[in-house]
Amino acid sequence: MADMSWLGTRNLMAVVAAMALAMSVGCGDDGGTTTDTPGADMSMTGDGGMSTGTDSGPVTCGPGLVACADGCVDVSSDAANCGGCGDSCGGAGECVSGVCQCPSPGVSCGDGCFDLSNDPAHCGDCGNDCGTAGVCVSGACTCPEPGTMCGGGCVDLQTDLANCGACGNGCGGRQECVAGTCECPAPLVADGGNCVDVSADPLNCGDVGVECNQDQYCVSGTCACRPGLTDVGGNCVDLQTDPNNCGSAGTTCGGGEVCAAGACVADCPGGFDRCGDACVDTNNDPNNCGGCGDTCNTDEICAGGGCDEFRPGTGCTMCPCDTACFGDFGQCCDYPGTDTIICVDGDCP
Repeated sequence: MADMSWLGTRNLMAVVAAMALAMSVGCGDDGGTTTDTPGADMSMTGDGGMSTGTDSGPVTCGPGLVACADGCVDVSSDAANCGGCGDSCGGAGECVSGVCQCPSPGVSCGDGCFDLSNDPAHCGDCGNDCGTAGVCVSGACTCPEPGTMCGGGCVDLQTDLANCGACGNGCGGRQECVAGTCECPAPLVADGGNCVDVSADPLNCGDVGVECNQDQYCVSGTCACRPGLTDVGGNCVDLQTDPNNCGSAGTTCGGGEVCAAGACVADCPGGFDRCGDACVDTNNDPNNCGGCGDTCNTDEICAGGGCDEFRPGTGCTMCPCDTACFGDFGQCCDYPGTDTIICVDGDCP
């Protein structure tokens, strides 16, 4: 009797254990089996579904679904997980049978779907960019009126300096593009591909090609002695330094004397250099710029002992003047000894 009671007790314990096990295993809503497994281990469910356990609880996927980071997905049709977890079709792509495809009329270009018939960045072919202001019409890049496609962008051939009248036809110097033709704005006149001011340009004084002498400058279209120089018998002389015209025309200094500040003296004062019998400032003397006998060209001034090229500041009455002084000739200055504006490729004297 005692033995049978022990057997009954064992059977009862077995039944209780079986019931506890049954309670720990349940059925999913779609017939899959959930497994409460710590971590993120994945296992197959009894009916072909996929199950993954996480620290926050079990996740069960039904038949045909795969457990990915964002839940249970159908990798045959999910555009964010096409063919496998994390394989995104991007943009407007669709997932068909696990392969990314673009819906018609889209074409896959890089990471997105594009209509090659009207997309300006992929016009007619992937990567064919219509450029600035360009539009794509029926797979061909075109420009809205009055634009013309030139070098990957839309330009107005009537006004574009780099494409004036035709693609690649650039206007030079200070020319403007007017109605498709390169022209010089008044009062400038054309000199080949450049525009010159014949009223003030010492290389084109009064007319194209008329060049003033080195000791002259151009004023109102006429060559005249540079400011500070005086016309003596058809020559431009400096009455402040010329020993043969010291202080006035014809006044000659005696033997051993030099001309300084318009007076004959025994030696040059401080701040002046002796060049022959003349006392000059080689920092700003265009006939002795930086050294005795170093003469600047007609279109140069002497500044800091160096000759710097200049051009007239056409239309300017004071500095700064960005309309005339730009590019290499960006320094606006007064022409030495005058209030005439010039544009210098260098420093002001």
